[in-house]
Amino acid sequence: MGTPVLDQVGFELIIYVAEISGRGIAAFDAANDIEAQAQLANRGLLRDLIVLQNEGRALWDGVAEIHVRMATPEETEIWQTSRAAVQSGEDSDDEGRHVFLVPVVDPSHDNFDDDDNPHHDDDRDGD
Repeated sequence: MGTPVLDQVGFELIIYVAEISGRGIAAFDAANDIEAQAQLANRGLLRDLIVLQNEGRALWDGVAEIHVRMATPEETEIWQTSRAAVQSGEDSDDEGRHVFLVPVVDPSHDNFDDDDNPHHDDDRDGD
């Protein structure tokens, strides 16, 4: 199933995916299955799943069950690419960061921003 990856100091990480209604929504790393399951209680993640939208709908309705599973090789690659970009471009606490696997917009911002979209090269009009 999932392929373990190494972090910056050589510790092995397993990449997991939060899946809603049969669709992989967010990838994240965890040391084991128990820690991965515990991450589903992360208030920041739950808030994002309710607020952020994909195709005009919230990622999560607050009711549907969220399943956790090991990431596919493709999802692991998306996670690694996104994490590498964050680590090289931002000086922030990266702990617990989730990578969205679907294009997302935040309707609470004036300008919709799909920078979290791992499948989309920023080709917005204007600006």
